[in-house]
Amino acid sequence: MKMLFARRPMLALSLAAGLAASPAFAADTVVANVNGSDIKMSALAEYGRQMGPQAPYEAVLEVAINNQLVYELAKKEKMDADPDVKAAMKRVEIQLMAQALMQKKVRGAVNDEAIKARYDVAVKNFVPQEEVRARHILAETEEGARSIVADLNRGSDFGELAKSRSTDKGSGAMGGDLGYFVKDAMVPEFSAAAFAMRPGEVSKTPVKSQFGYHVIKVEDKRMASIPPFDQAKPVIARQIAEEIQEKMVVDLREKAKIKRFKPDGTPLEAAKK
Repeated sequence: MKMLFARRPMLALSLAAGLAASPAFAADTVVANVNGSDIKMSALAEYGRQMGPQAPYEAVLEVAINNQLVYELAKKEKMDADPDVKAAMKRVEIQLMAQALMQKKVRGAVNDEAIKARYDVAVKNFVPQEEVRARHILAETEEGARSIVADLNRGSDFGELAKSRSTDKGSGAMGGDLGYFVKDAMVPEFSAAAFAMRPGEVSKTPVKSQFGYHVIKVEDKRMASIPPFDQAKPVIARQIAEEIQEKMVVDLREKAKIKRFKPDGTPLEAAKK
């Protein structure tokens, strides 16, 4: 939620929606009392996050006080009975309750033992494969790609051309860098060309794929290796968490009775769970 009066942080208002306090606000002591209502240190976490790490403690505290004062006035004017406010509060409640439950389900299952077991299986089943690190510039037409090759032959910088001319805006913003990948990770035409090239080489002719015409530069080649456990640990933890959450949702959907409707309120036919 956007903070009101952001140019004047002492008057800023925001909605405290965070579930967990940051380390700076970990101690749950009372830091202010407004008309008999306590404001605790943990309540400042979201305000501090929104205002940024450089915000002085006193400024964050004043934001919390401002919110409490406006909240009290809103209660007096029965804003909690307003239909729009009630609908918004319900949406926030649904999101926070769902997030809290997901975190609870994951917390006990994602532990060092489970992560290490998953890592050991990956190490056992690992088969080394060649990886290529490449850049590309994607063009819609062969003519456009050949123009890019010509510019490169005249000494233009590959990364700068990728930023300015590639239709793949995601990699283009990074100078066309696709990182390291194995052969099966890319479409066959692209992989065949990239893996046949030497490090430092740029494709002399455009490579056509379903996405358009690629001009490729191979940066490096290596054999893939298993990362050390400490490096792989957060990735594996995230994978386990996602699997637990996905399974929970799938199980709930299988047991649920769900009806779907079109925007005009008529039934949506042949809908799947």
